[in-house]
Amino acid sequence: MKKNFLSYALCLCIMSFTSCTTNDVKEISGTIIIKDLGSHVFNINADNIDATIIMAGPEIENPLIYENVPLFRTSDYIAKIEVDDSGKLKSELLNNLVVMYEAEAGELPDQQLNHLMNSGFIKIEWTGLN
Repeated sequence: MKKNFLSYALCLCIMSFTSCTTNDVKEISGTIIIKDLGSHVFNINADNIDATIIMAGPEIENPLIYENVPLFRTSDYIAKIEVDDSGKLKSELLNNLVVMYEAEAGELPDQQLNHLMNSGFIKIEWTGLN
């Protein structure tokens, strides 16, 4: 009787330790859309990040698309959207204060600028491992 009880207790302990631990690596993804003027800081909490970056370019209908861009968990990224003194719209994506990508939309009338602000300046679609 004691042997049966000890064997059941041992099996129960082994099953409880092995069933609670997982080392599964899961793929996660997300989208970051920056629409507002100013500087926006973000960090993605994942490993092996592969991103597609879409920025408004000189022609609103044809944005600049950068595919297969590697991003890193340890980096702080800054998305800047600003209108300079001459009225030109400028979008930048920086990695730890170093410019990665930039686009200038040229001079835009206010109506087109409002349309562009509603559709978004910078869009980052990413996948990574958690």
